Amino acid sequence: MRYLFIALVLFAFGFYGKAYSQEDSALAKPFYFHSSKTSYLIDTAYSLLEDFNNLHYSNELNPVSKPSYQYLNNFGSACQSMHFAPMDIDDYQRQNNVFSPYIFTRNNVKYFQTPIAFTSFSYSSDQSFNIIFAKNVFRGLNLQLDYKVYYLEGDFQNSQVMNQFFNFSFNYVSPKGLYRSAFAFVHNRAYTNENAGILADSLFVNEAYTKPSTYPVNYNTAWSKWKTNEFYFSQALRLDKDTTHQHIINYGALVHNSSFEKYARLYTAEDKNVLDSLASVLSKHSLFWTNDIYGNLQGWFLPLSFGANADYISFQDNKKKDFFVFTPEVYLGVKYNDLSIIKAYYKQNISSSPYDKDYQMAFNVERLVGNDFFNTYFSYFQQKKQADYIFSHYDIENYLWNNEAGKTNLKSITLGLQLNNLLELQASYFKVEDAYWFDKNLAIHKGNSDLWQVSVKDSFQVSCLGFKGHYVLQSASNDEAIRLPLLTIKQGVFVNFFMFGHKLQSQLGLDFNYFTSYYADAYNSPTGMFVRQDEEKIGNYLYTDLYFNIKIQRFAMFVSIDHPYAGLFSRHYFNTPLYPHSGIRVRFGLNWKFLD
Repeated sequence: MRYLFIALVLFAFGFYGKAYSQEDSALAKPFYFHSSKTSYLIDTAYSLLEDFNNLHYSNELNPVSKPSYQYLNNFGSACQSMHFAPMDIDDYQRQNNVFSPYIFTRNNVKYFQTPIAFTSFSYSSDQSFNIIFAKNVFRGLNLQLDYKVYYLEGDFQNSQVMNQFFNFSFNYVSPKGLYRSAFAFVHNRAYTNENAGILADSLFVNEAYTKPSTYPVNYNTAWSKWKTNEFYFSQALRLDKDTTHQHIINYGALVHNSSFEKYARLYTAEDKNVLDSLASVLSKHSLFWTNDIYGNLQGWFLPLSFGANADYISFQDNKKKDFFVFTPEVYLGVKYNDLSIIKAYYKQNISSSPYDKDYQMAFNVERLVGNDFFNTYFSYFQQKKQADYIFSHYDIENYLWNNEAGKTNLKSITLGLQLNNLLELQASYFKVEDAYWFDKNLAIHKGNSDLWQVSVKDSFQVSCLGFKGHYVLQSASNDEAIRLPLLTIKQGVFVNFFMFGHKLQSQLGLDFNYFTSYYADAYNSPTGMFVRQDEEKIGNYLYTDLYFNIKIQRFAMFVSIDHPYAGLFSRHYFNTPLYPHSGIRVRFGLNWKFLD
């Protein structure tokens, strides 16, 4: 009976991925990986021991590895990236997801392979904590739980954030890696008291009130709830059972995916007698064949994957509209000794809906010139994508419009230079036609723009002194169509040392964050969107945080003093108009990992 139950579980929960190894020894070391829609192998096995340099980043927006974000008073609230990047054509959101850095998605769910149980507990005094548990319940079959909470009283009236993000998943890798499967259930809930900002930024700049909690705000009883329920089911079956690749014919593997995703936003305020709501439901299915099934290949290889997606999309406010989209895809490339040299893909929608003829293509040369230390790369990207549905239609109790929103065309070229993992320089050019946006009155606009973007990432250490930074310089020919700061800077400088006879690993550091002044988008509480405004600039202010990290074996702690000089030189510090940045804040936290 026991083995029958296990067999049923393995049949129900499916996964494909990229194989860590074809040998049984792959399961000897604990690691986690992420899933990919078209791939059989596990390209990257991530260590369970996280980077010591990131210990003090309880705020998901602050790590140097992430873009700079425009956000509201306290973390866990709505935000949007300050760096331009295209969205995939199969992202059918009703509107932009303003909680994307925090939530669990198919792409960031962690699937663990641990021969022994793994537990991680993280806590920060800003009322955030994260619990991860993973356990091997049968050879190759692992279950895992990941739970994050942000529960923060904001500095200003009615600015609380009460967020919970959760995922529960299984994954299985057969002893010889011929079958891989995974299942994940994801629930995200972002509950925010929406004060719509303070009445005027000048009140804060001129210090009209001594305490942030006494500043009058626009709304006193408004709130929003953004939530998702998502099921992911994936599996890969290897048709070629020769793990040594001794024969001529490669039969490859079949990769299957199914998902059901539901997104909803509820909103109410004191000036409304009804609850506004909108929702989207997505049912996605795909089937691919791939010949990229061998790890540790020697010599030249031409990886090929092809298949199709069948997506059902439903949008619902006061009306309900359904769409079906069929999308063939093909991926091909060139590899040498397991290293990708060329990668290319193309996909196009076939549908009777507005998403018909949306397409996306890319061509990447990973090693244009270079070697293991010095590498240059090139990529070309082209896309036609239907504007988010909310630009066309919105029908709720308090807002109604029916616009003619079409497709946005995008082309980009990128050149990059890498020096080992120490330094990366990247230059990109984007040509955007028919980009859509809303103004403060929720009137729709569209326009064209060219954008130049140069980014520099540094990550190196000289003796005990370390540096890790991210600089982005970007200039748009039309700052209505694309509105971003000219320059954003994230730079960390730290000193690593040991205490108590090399038993206590220690790190003392400074984090610097800066962006040039610009007319940042305003936040519109009723719709949960960022919209254009031309009345007030924010930026041109340097934020500095001081932190101290310590670690002994698998236990680590941090103490951080954020923005220690707040109000001493200037009070012009805002992340979003009407939402002043937090003042001085002392934080502490811990992380404790168990492997037993």
